[in-house]
Amino acid sequence: MTPVEPTTLQAILPQPSRAHRIARAVLIRGIILAAAVLILRLSGCMERLFYHPTAGPTPASSHMEEVWFESRDGTRLFGWWIPAKGRGPGDPPAPTIIHLHGNAGNIRDHEWFTQDLPPAGFNVFIFDYRGYGQSSAGRLRRAQLLDDAHGALDAALAREDVDRARIGLYGQSMGGAVGIVLMAERREIRAAVFESPFASWRGMAAAVIGGDPPGLLARLLASVLLSDSHSPLEAIGRIDRPMLLLHGDADDIVPVSHSRALAEANPGCCHVKIYEGGAHNSLKDTHPEMAEAMVEFLRRELPFGR
Repeated sequence: MTPVEPTTLQAILPQPSRAHRIARAVLIRGIILAAAVLILRLSGCMERLFYHPTAGPTPASSHMEEVWFESRDGTRLFGWWIPAKGRGPGDPPAPTIIHLHGNAGNIRDHEWFTQDLPPAGFNVFIFDYRGYGQSSAGRLRRAQLLDDAHGALDAALAREDVDRARIGLYGQSMGGAVGIVLMAERREIRAAVFESPFASWRGMAAAVIGGDPPGLLARLLASVLLSDSHSPLEAIGRIDRPMLLLHGDADDIVPVSHSRALAEANPGCCHVKIYEGGAHNSLKDTHPEMAEAMVEFLRRELPFGR
């Protein structure tokens, strides 16, 4: 049998049409893109973009106590215990506020947010998540941040100078998102203040990609690239204790729509204060009445003299 030359074989066999070749190229590119997206999602690369830790020494001032404790998974963490001012030896323990800070810097950058509470009669326990400040390095994901928050609450509850019946929570930005889930899981937290919290990790990513409100493409990309586990919007509906949400309507990092969505998800327990012209990290500077509202709320919900 005479062998068929390749050029003759190409002439005999039916050749794919131009439309077929284009469809095949699109399919191959789609498979490659889907694989890349899957790798990004499973590796946690997209979630890591949320975190901007600053590691390094964070020595306490003279009026603070340095505290080492363990996260729920055993990671060693560091924080400051800032006692309430004006307490005498015979006074009952002051109410205690656990401070969950935002995603950049470390406790030195965030103590400012609750500096009005110790003079108002509250203990404050502020700590660094893993990888921040002096806390040990570790895998930074929202589940691990929640482990760290559980560990901080356990460390506070173990102290002899803490009234377990008067534990509150303050969370700012990412700390608010973590704090809402923590409060849903831990009934020891009797009241909370959340400043500029976001309602959803996926929704926050969509806002970064496409503004507020994010468009369809931004929402689609966020849903593909990022899971929404440990969602504050889901968790807040399981909380039956009072919460105060504080937010500026000019916040260009976490849109004010996030606090409004959280409040709508639990109108019976959420009290919301929106400050006209308020930004993300300077709300207390531009609107000092915000700090007064926080102190008034915590004094009402964690009353003194018990």
